[in-house]
Amino acid sequence: MRQPTISRHLRVLEEAGLIRAGRDAQRRPRSLVGGGPLREIDGWLAPFRAQWERRFDGLESFLEAKTRAKKKEK
Repeated sequence: MRQPTISRHLRVLEEAGLIRAGRDAQRRPRSLVGGGPLREIDGWLAPFRAQWERRFDGLESFLEAKTRAKKKEK
């Protein structure tokens, strides 16, 4: 990635409140902001995560059944 692209990504994360920028002479260290915004995102994603887990469990069951059926054919 080029520097302008990285800077834009960092700016978006800062505006979202996910990271905090500091100053140390020439450097601009960033750190994750714990709590608030990430908890909010996690809460919003929870129902989707549950749905994805159910679907992946169903897919896993389906693939196991197909594998067992193929083994019986041989």
